[in-house]
Amino acid sequence: MWWRIFYGALRLMLGFALLKIIGRPVIDVVTWVLSHEFIQDPSDVLLTTARMVLSHHSYYVTYFLAFYFIFWGVTDVVLSISLLREQLWSFPISMYVIGLFILYEAFRFLHTHSLILLSVIVIDIFILLLIYTEYKKLQRRIRI
Repeated sequence: MWWRIFYGALRLMLGFALLKIIGRPVIDVVTWVLSHEFIQDPSDVLLTTARMVLSHHSYYVTYFLAFYFIFWGVTDVVLSISLLREQLWSFPISMYVIGLFILYEAFRFLHTHSLILLSVIVIDIFILLLIYTEYKKLQRRIRI
């Protein structure tokens, strides 16, 4: 869970950084971040792939990503600390919040058909299953 707290803090920073550059398409941000790679190798695989995947997304995707990273950053930090403390209430709340967000991501996927978003959905389902498994283990341990 410590890595999730660190990861949550990174998500918060990234979300606030994206809010600062709202109004720019995501591909412009990626190009700016990877510009040193582009100067060294204009046919860089990472930049070429990023351009191909992100070129048709508008700046509204930047809003979504910013709020996504901020939401999950706060959620990861608060709930991970609670999960580490094995506070029983945090498990159902974590599953509920992640489940709601999976539904939202699925709704967005139906409109965007983004493979990146589909992979995020799969990862979130995996995390939900991990939390459920740990919750059941903790419940059994408390009963014994």
